Amino acid sequence: MKKGRSILWIMPPSDLLFIILVFMCGFWIRHSLLVDLMGTDFRLSVYHYLLSGLVLGSVQIAFMAVFGVYRKEFGLGMIEEMAGIIRAAVVAVLLTFATTFITRQLFFSRFVLVFTCPASILLLGLWHGILRRLKRRSGAPSSVLIVGTSEEARQLGTFMETRAQLPYVVREYADPSSPSGDIIRMIDRLSIDELVVAEKSVSEATLSEVILHCEKFGINYKIAADLFSLVTLTARVAHMGGTTLIESVPAPLAGWGYLLKRISDIIFTVLILILLSPVFVVTSVAIVLDSGFPVFYKQMRLGRGNELFRMIKFRSMRKGAHEEKELLRDSNESSGPLFKIKDDPRISRVGRFIRKWSIDELPQLFNVLSGKMSLVGPRPPLPEEVEEYNRRDFKRLHTIPGVTGVWQISGRSHLGFDEMVKLDLYYVDNWSIWMDLAILFLTPKAVLSGEGAY
Repeated sequence: MKKGRSILWIMPPSDLLFIILVFMCGFWIRHSLLVDLMGTDFRLSVYHYLLSGLVLGSVQIAFMAVFGVYRKEFGLGMIEEMAGIIRAAVVAVLLTFATTFITRQLFFSRFVLVFTCPASILLLGLWHGILRRLKRRSGAPSSVLIVGTSEEARQLGTFMETRAQLPYVVREYADPSSPSGDIIRMIDRLSIDELVVAEKSVSEATLSEVILHCEKFGINYKIAADLFSLVTLTARVAHMGGTTLIESVPAPLAGWGYLLKRISDIIFTVLILILLSPVFVVTSVAIVLDSGFPVFYKQMRLGRGNELFRMIKFRSMRKGAHEEKELLRDSNESSGPLFKIKDDPRISRVGRFIRKWSIDELPQLFNVLSGKMSLVGPRPPLPEEVEEYNRRDFKRLHTIPGVTGVWQISGRSHLGFDEMVKLDLYYVDNWSIWMDLAILFLTPKAVLSGEGAY
């Protein structure tokens, strides 16, 4: 068994068990706790409910397999895994609803189905997170050789060792100009489990010989695609007459995709504003008592298509803080055009608290209602940040910015600018409504952890 796959066998059977337990928990709630409110419904026995839970669970597990939940790794880690779990749960429940409607049979209480969908998503998400973390901490790490010595190659190596879902240890960085024989001898000497070619400067002859050696001895290999130069269109691999090509395709967030995102933004934002209205009141009062008016801080940001808009936040700094930014430029702790200071002296007492728990971001929900922002998307940049963008970075502005996003739940201020851009570009090219739901699902965890919040 290859390293990294030993954890996969336990996921499907344990997932099925959890789904059945959730289903039966819904049955218990419906027929015990809510019997006075909803009336008695004992047309089916416990045995029939148990059998129905088994069928529903099996269908959900099958869809999870189809949607790639049981893959070894994911491009965005837990985000894509959660997207698959949510998608499978929704499809399985909708399919069950459709079956009962078409056959005109009441197999079980609709409440049990409605309860099972979100409850199974929550439970499976937590369970998969625990399993992945256990594997990373206790599993034998795969020994990796990276062909490349550039800064980007070393960033990839750091990501694999610190944040990848599977445990890796980078044994060495090989010079991409080295002869194939030297790289092959390095592979054998270090007992490499996986080879990563991280630079395009490796010659075709060298790459061919090294890959043949890996295939001969069953060594996994990955080759970094130099696709960041394609910054104006989304691309995919195509085949024509036996030739492998890269072709442009419409971005997922265009046409119907954008309309679906906009409709879901409005619905969810209205619900969130209603639920969090007490938080708005308490925060506003606290800011006034601490540092006076104004309560809100409006800042010019760039949105979709490089369009300027005023982003609204709860004021977390003292008045005139933006004018002091240049005086603190030498204290910047972030990279690239980002400006972040962990112990920023401009932050007020209430501001430090609301920043830690991301409460200062909540007024951006009004930007979502106005259509300038989305619930999920790339971080909206400042105009001065965009002045330092290169051609690749501008692709972040091809989609509407978000209140939360990949960056916000992946470490926030702990991430450098280049890593933030890569995560955002992956999101732009691979967007789906399921990915948005997964990010929204994981956002509370990121907020409560406080990681990178300053």
